[in-house]
Amino acid sequence: MKGIVLSLGLPRKRRLPDIRLILKRHGITLLLASLLLAGLVLGVVYSRCADKTTLHSLDFLFTTNLDARLSQGVIGIFCACFASDFLFLLGIYLLGAAAWGIPFIAALLCFKGFGTGVTAGWLCVTHGLSGAGFYLLVLLPGTFIFCAVLVGFSVRAFAFSKLVFRYSLSRQTPAETLRDELLRFSSRFISALIITCAAAMLDTLLWTLFAATFQF
Repeated sequence: MKGIVLSLGLPRKRRLPDIRLILKRHGITLLLASLLLAGLVLGVVYSRCADKTTLHSLDFLFTTNLDARLSQGVIGIFCACFASDFLFLLGIYLLGAAAWGIPFIAALLCFKGFGTGVTAGWLCVTHGLSGAGFYLLVLLPGTFIFCAVLVGFSVRAFAFSKLVFRYSLSRQTPAETLRDELLRFSSRFISALIITCAAAMLDTLLWTLFAATFQF
């Protein structure tokens, strides 16, 4: 009876999350996301001293030339948004299929974060509150979706590149297993590409609806 009263009356101790278990399950995801965020911070810092020539040269991969983007039609905006994201996604896929791709996957993620930070910092520094509002309303939704997709797919690429590296050092080459893993990895790439296309469509919609309301 005493045990029943105690079990009903006393609150149970809440278990703290096991950090080691979290790191074991999601350590690679946290690491790659941290690299992207680190690149973003570096991009924001760099945007304060970047000149227009450098910014315009980065416009193919990042949105650093608003005048050129605003002069394009709907199809042009979609192609510009999708093309840059596609190149990053394709780069991660190709690096994931290589035995030596892991350090370059990390570098590419950091570079994506750097470009994102340059865009955000340049808009805020150059255009003040108007630039910040433009980034939050027009650019951030699609950018956030793609960055989440890119990090998630990079985790798969990291694992597959590690597998290929391990197979390359092994004396035995079970081609069937590696082929099956490659098919799974490729299907992940197609899924990420579909979501990337949807993010580019969202970017295009937001550009079409709201970009003209900002005065630059």
